[in-house]
Amino acid sequence: MFCGAEENLTREHVFPAFMGGKLEVPDGSCKQCNGGFAKFEAALEANTTLLLNMFGIKNRDGVIPNARVAIGIRGVDVDGLSGLRIGGGGEIKVSEKVVDMVDADGKPGRRGIFTKNSSAEKFIAKSKARGEQVTEIPAPGSPTIDATFNFSLPFCLGFETRKVVAKIALAAIAYELGISVALSPDFDRLRNARTASTVQELPPVGFFCNADFMGAYARTVQQHGVMCYLSAGRKKGWALVTLFGALTYLVEVTENYAALESKSFSIFYDAALQKRFYPVVLADEQSLVVKVLSKSTMFEDRAAIDAQWYPIMAAYCAEAGIPVSRSEG
Repeated sequence: MFCGAEENLTREHVFPAFMGGKLEVPDGSCKQCNGGFAKFEAALEANTTLLLNMFGIKNRDGVIPNARVAIGIRGVDVDGLSGLRIGGGGEIKVSEKVVDMVDADGKPGRRGIFTKNSSAEKFIAKSKARGEQVTEIPAPGSPTIDATFNFSLPFCLGFETRKVVAKIALAAIAYELGISVALSPDFDRLRNARTASTVQELPPVGFFCNADFMGAYARTVQQHGVMCYLSAGRKKGWALVTLFGALTYLVEVTENYAALESKSFSIFYDAALQKRFYPVVLADEQSLVVKVLSKSTMFEDRAAIDAQWYPIMAAYCAEAGIPVSRSEG
């Protein structure tokens, strides 16, 4: 669906596999084009690993990813000893680690953090055998772990995310209307997103906030979606792509739509359940595209993005028993 190749074909996911995507276009792309998106999806995956972990969304291997976070121990300086991970089931995994350091007087040394007495004792014994001075800081008798997550949204506005969103729009067209439709000249600019190296080379992909669109159906942070409208009258087409319930993008999928009849479709996908679902939607694709194209929509507004997504996030956290608050900056 990207280059028209007929050999070395592979399946193409509508929504990336790392964010729970299971909907596939059989023989949707060649291996080269499929691999060409890998580094851009990897960048988006790195920026959303904490979300995927917290929302319980499994990757292509059926595993909820571990989230790497910094470790802090009250009363102990552990800078550089970030060996903490949150597992897919919410379990906390602390890895043992030893790093080289220089103290305030410029003297070299080593610092370590251990989860087992035997490991600590072995480290101490070897250090003393080398004639090194050792300062031992014992763990508290009943340790308490306070986990605080800080997540920011600027990645939503980045080039890599917009490129992946353009790919999702084309894959959705191929999935619903067929690869032959996705290969038509109507979608040349969208298809050429695979070779884009700057935002300017992409088809228009704008992050937006619109109350009417958000209120059209019930949402959760575990859901992705595409609503597409191709207008024979206006000779244009648009896709409304939603990630994680409320991160919403308007993609101009074609500015030269040549078909004689208008077409529209919607794909709603639950990434936690890894299957398509069918919500009650209060307006059709055409109506919602028109609303998003209206003056009531705010584009590229970070404060509006946060205000739109936060209630969806807060609702999930409340149900999961996770205290949540917004912070500025």
